Amino acid sequence: MTMERTIKPKISNKPYPIPIEMRPLWRICLIIISIVVVSGDKKYLDQKKVNILVWMLIRKNRWEEYENYLLGRDNNIPLVSVDTATYKAVEFAIAKNFIKLEDGRLHITTSGEELFSVLVENNIMDEERKFLEEQVGKKLSDNKINGLTGG
Repeated sequence: MTMERTIKPKISNKPYPIPIEMRPLWRICLIIISIVVVSGDKKYLDQKKVNILVWMLIRKNRWEEYENYLLGRDNNIPLVSVDTATYKAVEFAIAKNFIKLEDGRLHITTSGEELFSVLVENNIMDEERKFLEEQVGKKLSDNKINGLTGG
């Protein structure tokens, strides 16, 4: 004997909060500061390097671990993985002309530089920029990237 029940869906207009980690504009800003701060005058970075930098920036509680690895104080390789939300943010950033993709490298555009200026002028993401400038920046070499990604 089967019992059938009718289920009525309830629809609400109440907003559902999206965690900051899933907001594309937040990730786009992390991508922009990574490219500008780490690349210097080149104004571009390898896509894999950007993905790793954004992964590290999101995990503030592990910054010391990343810093120790990159500075050679600890040989234990910290966990870094593929983050599909960052790839989506890259797609949005390209669509909005903040960056462009050429030869596997993400290049900052004039609009991206303007966004970076807005972030700096309004003291937004200061901790993240400081982490990139002082701790990680140039220390994320190709050898370190290969160590983090396994090849």
